[in-house]
Amino acid sequence: MTQVITAGNIIRKFETSEVTTVDEVEGIVEAFVNTMGALDHDDEIITFDAFGDSIQNGTQTVAWFHDQSVPVGKVIDAAPVSTGTDEQTGMTTGRLKAVMQFNLNTQRGREAFADVQFGSVREWSVGFRSVSDEIETLADGTKARVIDSLDWVEVSPVLRGASPNTQTINSKAASDAQGDDEEEIAVTEDASDTEKELLRESIELTKLKLEMENLDGQD
Repeated sequence: MTQVITAGNIIRKFETSEVTTVDEVEGIVEAFVNTMGALDHDDEIITFDAFGDSIQNGTQTVAWFHDQSVPVGKVIDAAPVSTGTDEQTGMTTGRLKAVMQFNLNTQRGREAFADVQFGSVREWSVGFRSVSDEIETLADGTKARVIDSLDWVEVSPVLRGASPNTQTINSKAASDAQGDDEEEIAVTEDASDTEKELLRESIELTKLKLEMENLDGQD
């Protein structure tokens, strides 16, 4: 379930994330940062298309623990990835996949990116303002607040979340990211699982390489 914290008129949704790769890169990170279509612990639902206008407008900041006075990067692309239909809500479910670039020209950006790579910060949280919402009756007959349009302000790596449906997918060089197309963003669930397995294998190979280099250095 998603944890919700409201600060002023900014709503923050916290979700669990697991780092799946630790490449030495230029600061590009791909992650699932929010879940849509499912009821959260505050009896709210963000619809699958709620982020649409914000994605088109862009300009979202990557902040450090939601501190907007400490920007560490920016969102350079995002798209919702469908995962099916929720039985309780009767709505299309999905996860918001974001491509973010950490600012490695600043110390705070380098440190934040290093923490995400290392795995000490493994969860993500989005901060937004609700633009359109109302109380609706769900498929199971219960009522909940449904947010169908929002102003997405920022996304933050955080220490603690409450939903198991997000994760850091990949980190890579900026030059590699420029060649990505929309089909890579709009991956299916099965394709995402395959990608994650390949990344896990890449991590193990990287670890093995580092271990061999350490052994060579000791000789």
